[in-house]
Amino acid sequence: MNYGYADLDEDINDDIDYCSKELYKQVLAHVLLTNQNVLEVSCGRGAGAVWCVHNYASGSYVGADLSSTVIDVCRQRHSMISRLSFVVADTTKYLPFENESLDIVLCVEATHAYGGPAAVQRFASEVARVLRPNGYFLWCDLCHIDGSDTSIDYLTANGELIVEEKINITRNVLHALDIQSNIRAEFIERYARPKEQEYFRLFAGLPGTRMYNGIYEGHIQYWRAVFRKKTTTNMSTI
Repeated sequence: MNYGYADLDEDINDDIDYCSKELYKQVLAHVLLTNQNVLEVSCGRGAGAVWCVHNYASGSYVGADLSSTVIDVCRQRHSMISRLSFVVADTTKYLPFENESLDIVLCVEATHAYGGPAAVQRFASEVARVLRPNGYFLWCDLCHIDGSDTSIDYLTANGELIVEEKINITRNVLHALDIQSNIRAEFIERYARPKEQEYFRLFAGLPGTRMYNGIYEGHIQYWRAVFRKKTTTNMSTI
């Protein structure tokens, strides 16, 4: 479950996954996954990875997450899907892939939880290491406007990734949170234990939570960006 994306004239509130899938479409931008080797970091329970594999026919798709419990769930649920696999990895320290072995790295709404600028910069260096020349890093996340959490500047600070496109999608994400608030609140009330419901309300960005209020009041923005690995050769734009 990510925060989601919706066009400002959309009012679809009966599908809990619709806006989450729309956010993936935004992050993928114009980049084709067909026959590419793709890594999704901080993949969670793998729903986004499954959707990408089913809809974009990548050559291979690996989901990585810090939690071994989450990866076990992914393997149990999705083991029959060809071209899709999962690994445990601390993405701020080491990605278990050879140098220049991947075409695309994807990261959806995760880097704000990596522990600050130094951790995000280490992560960006790992992304650059495993990407092939001119490979893509596709990203979206929350950014506190005071710089206290992830910003695009941290991801490019090492000089190894170049921004090709960056778009502020805050209004669209906020609209997605609004039109999905009822169905997400009902889902949490039905399936989460009472003592865990407040945490999941915050995680889901429901109206009235600190995270939602931060976006609504303008203290937090939501951006998506397309990066390319810096090389010594000229790179064509997307």
